[in-house]
Formats: sequence, structure tokens, C-alpha cells
Amino acid sequence: MNLRKNIMLGTAGHVDHGKTALVKLLTGCETDTLAEEKQRGLTIDLGFAPCRLADKRIVGVVDVPGHVDFIRNMVAGAHGIDVVILVVAADDGIMPQTREHLHILTLMGLRHGVVALTKIDLVETARKAEVIEDVRRLLKETFLAAAPICPISNITGEGYENFFDALNQVVSACGDRPCSGVFRMWVEDVFTIRGQGTVITGIPSRGMAKVGDVLRLLPCGLTGRVRQMQVYGENSVEGRAGECVALNIPEIDHLQVKRGMVLSAGPETAPVTMAEGDLCILDSVRGVIEDYPEVHLHVGTASVLARVAMLETTSMRAGQTQMVQLRLTEPLPLVPGERYVLRCNLPGGAGLVTIGGGRFLGTTNTRLRRQKQWTLDFLQARRKSIDDPVLWCEQIARESGKPISAQDLQVKSGQRAEEFVEILKGLRAKGVLIETSSGLMVHRECVDATAAKLYEAIETFHKVNSQRAGIGKDELFAGLGMAPDMGELGLRQLLDKKRIEMAGTAFAKAGWSARLPENDQKLYDQINAAFLTARWAAPSLQELSTALHEPPLRVEKMIKLLTDRGLVIRLDSQLCIHKTALEAAKKIALQLFAKKPVFTTMEFRDALGVSRKYAVPLVDYLDRARFTVRNGNNRTPGVEARKLL
Repeated sequence: MNLRKNIMLGTAGHVDHGKTALVKLLTGCETDTLAEEKQRGLTIDLGFAPCRLADKRIVGVVDVPGHVDFIRNMVAGAHGIDVVILVVAADDGIMPQTREHLHILTLMGLRHGVVALTKIDLVETARKAEVIEDVRRLLKETFLAAAPICPISNITGEGYENFFDALNQVVSACGDRPCSGVFRMWVEDVFTIRGQGTVITGIPSRGMAKVGDVLRLLPCGLTGRVRQMQVYGENSVEGRAGECVALNIPEIDHLQVKRGMVLSAGPETAPVTMAEGDLCILDSVRGVIEDYPEVHLHVGTASVLARVAMLETTSMRAGQTQMVQLRLTEPLPLVPGERYVLRCNLPGGAGLVTIGGGRFLGTTNTRLRRQKQWTLDFLQARRKSIDDPVLWCEQIARESGKPISAQDLQVKSGQRAEEFVEILKGLRAKGVLIETSSGLMVHRECVDATAAKLYEAIETFHKVNSQRAGIGKDELFAGLGMAPDMGELGLRQLLDKKRIEMAGTAFAKAGWSARLPENDQKLYDQINAAFLTARWAAPSLQELSTALHEPPLRVEKMIKLLTDRGLVIRLDSQLCIHKTALEAAKKIALQLFAKKPVFTTMEFRDALGVSRKYAVPLVDYLDRARFTVRNGNNRTPGVEARKLL
């Protein structure tokens, strides 16, 4: 059994309600280590300690400050918590930071917790019951509605066993935090050890890191290799999401590191000053929040000033949710999926209060226009898929709107290579992702859209060119400015669904029949007969025009119709031959190969009984068709010829 369970416990609650004392009772560790904390008797910064569960596995505990002046530090610690221990003192009862911490934890997406009713040694039984009832009313309709409330004394130890049992049950119900994705950790602290160098601590939010991994410090871009690692104070070869990790990276100067930076195993994440997300305003907020308020943005262990540009309406009230763009005063290396909290000064308020929060869904770093349906649909689609790695990869591919390499899709979706292989395999098996001829991946919906454009273009072509059997793919793709690999996929879909059909080398709507006026049909038949009779010594455009007493443009138009229908094959810009002549030429080439494995251009010319003027373009065409392979003046069998030999 793994002796570590990668989830993080965390305290929350009002100042002087006994959070730090409870952590000491639970872990045996004193988390208030700063001289000022000892002097003032209150927690100022984050404290960490390992906690051994009933099954002997170890989890981490982060102790957060409860004083209103240190909410910033509280939020920095809350981002890594999976199970909260909400601490309420029986003598004080519910206090302002009890409520604010609960709001912050809700915005951080917590789903598991236990309530510790401390200082029961200071109150009578009736008071204890009264506070329990108050707490239960407070927690109604929150994620802690069904959480156990455990009376406990940090002084006498009364109620500790019941509290510890309840905590273990909640932790078991929580389960391990997923370790999928590229390693990412917001920096909590940094220090240096003589002889070892820089040590950076934090709680990874995703993925895992191992000794020997090269990590990048963002946003400054410095890199270094992990020389040593500790998890919960013990040496380890790997650190996972949800664990308290200390990484020894001597190549990074500790003076360059500060709280609010990010360590990442992936490619450099460009810091942004504009990011999109959903924003939920707390039910407790009074009054109206008008568009573009200045706020304190808390994400991970970072805190910066920002403005909130509302993308749906121009104001918000308590309980409302909408898509927003946060415009930061300082760049941060943000990624979709991270949760954030907003605090600001409300009109008539008495200082900073928590007003809401949400999750980042995009990092466009581009000022978005408001009330644009495409933008809102894009963000809604991201919100629906962001918690599922498979759906997220599919969404990234869909957004690209064009073929994307597997490597780019892996990087943009934030997946590790070994995880992505299985995701890609599944998406391809389901037909969600389709491979182009050049080996790129494209979303099925992009192919659907391409097919729709192609069909519309073919319909339009028929209306303007009712005499032609269809349109060639080169002409079709060029008219739409479409990449050949996407065009090929679109045509293949239309052919498979029998919405279009091939007319020689051209494409037409299913059931389409070109309509030629009587005089055009006569000329068409005359030209077809001329090519058929001439065999390999086919007449030129000018020769046909002269012989038939027709203008060159009209003759050229009929030749185009014949090539569309596949009756006439264009060898080069000047020379065409009938398809029967081409097939006959292939048979002659096979006869030559049957005699010996190679023939010359002159031998092919003599076998056809024509001059070089006709033989050279024809054998060059056979080269392009992979029927023959040129080697100097000689020809050997190509792929297509070998199939018939």
C-alpha cells in the first residue's frame, strides 16, 4: 500500500478559534514558525504539517490564517485544499471570517469537509448545542450541509477520537486527487540550504514530478533540474498533485523565486494580462456590481489587481453568474481550469470583501468585445468539457478549425505524452478525430463544415456551368482557398454519403446531368470522335479549330467538358489524348516490360508508331501516374504497372 494519500487537508475559520492548536493536536507539529506569529499568538502565514491517518497513510495539512488582514495568505493556501476542517469556537460561535472562509472554499470548488467545534471546555452544554444549531443553519445549502460537526477541546482532548474518526471517513470518501496532466505547482515558499541550493515548496495542482525532471519557473522562464525532493518532510523520488512538496533545484537562483510564480514541466506558458472565465457572485453580496469594477484577483498563490469586463450584461447582483474577461495589471502564467477568487471594496462597505469567483476557461490575451454570441458559445463549450481530459482534447481540436498535429494537440490540451496516446487512440476509434493525408488530426465537425462548403460550391458551379459535367478538385479547392488535405476529407465524406459523384475526374451532385444545346452536342461529339480516331497523335486545339471551322474558345470549352467527364486525358498544357488511347499505351508499355525489365523512350516511341512530339508527353504522364519510373532515358515498371505484370 502506498504510504501517502495525495490529498491535502486544510483548516479554515475565524482568528483565535483554535485552528493551529487543532493541527498540533492532530499532527504533533507546531505550524506557527515565524517569530511574529509566536509573539502575537496568531497565524500570519501558511503552515504545513504531515498527518497520519488511521490506516497509517500520510496526508498533508495546511493551516491558514484566520485574521481578516491575512485573507490573501488564506486564499493562497486554500487553492490546494481537498478536505477542509472548518473550525468554529464554541464560545464565539459564527464570526465574519467563518463566513468569508466558507465562501472562499465554495468558490475553490471544495466538496468534502468536517466541522470542528473547538473550546467546548469553556462553555456549558446548552451553549454548545446552540452553536451547533447555528452552524448547521449556516451550512445548509452549502457543500458542508451534511458534514459531521465534532465538538472537541484542544486543551483536554475531549472529543478527539470522534473527530479523528469523522475526519478519516471524510478523507476516505474524498479519494485521491487525480495526477493527470502536465506537472504544475504554484510556489508557496522558497529558501536556500547551504551545499544544496534553492528549495521551492508548494502543493502541485496537477500532474507529478520526479527527481531528474527539468522544470520551468514561470513567468520568468528560468529552468532547472530537480536534484532532490521531499514530500511531507520525507525524501521521495516523486511528488504528486495534492501533496506538500519541496523541490531542490539548485540551477534556479532563489532570489529570482517568489510566491505567486509557477513551476511547470510543460512548455513555457506565456504570461497573460487578459483571461476569460465564468464568474459567480456570492449570495451574501449586497447591492449592484456595475461593469468593469477594480478587484483583487487571487489565483493559486498569486494576487494581483484586475478589472472585470462583463461579457453578457453590464451589471451583476448576488447569486448571478456570467462570462467575464479579467484584465490584469500584472501578467500571470494562467491556464484554463484554475479557480480564482475576487475581493473588492463595495460601495458603502468597510473594506475588502469576497464578492465571488469562478474558473478560468481561456487565456486569449486579447480584449474581447461584449455580448458576442460566438465568444459566449466558445466559453460555454469549454466549461462543459474542462473537467474531462478526453472531452477537453476534443474541444481543443474542435476550436482549431483546421488540421492540427498530434504534438500540438497534446501541448494545447495540457496532457502528458503517455496519457495523450490513449486519449488520441480513443478519439480516433470513435471517429471524433480524423487523420488527414499529411498525418494531421482534424475534428469531425471541421470535416462536416468543409463538406458543407464543398457541396454548396458544387451546387453554385452547376448553376453557372450547366453544360459541364462537374468541377475538378483543383479548381474547387482553389475557389474556396481550401487546403488540399481538408478538401480531400470533405469530398470523401460527400462521396461516402452519396451526395456527390465523380464524372471522370470532376465532381458533381448526385444525379447531375450536364445539358448541352444541340449545336454544342454536335461539336462535342465531333471532337470526341477526332481524339478517338487520332489515338496517340492527337490534334492540337488549333488543328481542331481549323478542321472543324470553329472558334478556338468554343473548341476549348468542349475539350474541357470531355476532360471533366474523363473521356479525354490532358497530358500537358498542350496535348490531350482519348482515354482509350491512354489504356492502349499502357498495354504497349506492359508488353515492352514483358520482354525486358526496362525500355527507352525511343523504344516506346517506335512501339506506338508516333514521333517524339507525342511519345515524350505520354511517357512523362505515365511517370506521374506511377505507371513507369524514369531513370535517365530509361523507364522501369512503376507501382501501378507492377500490379499488372
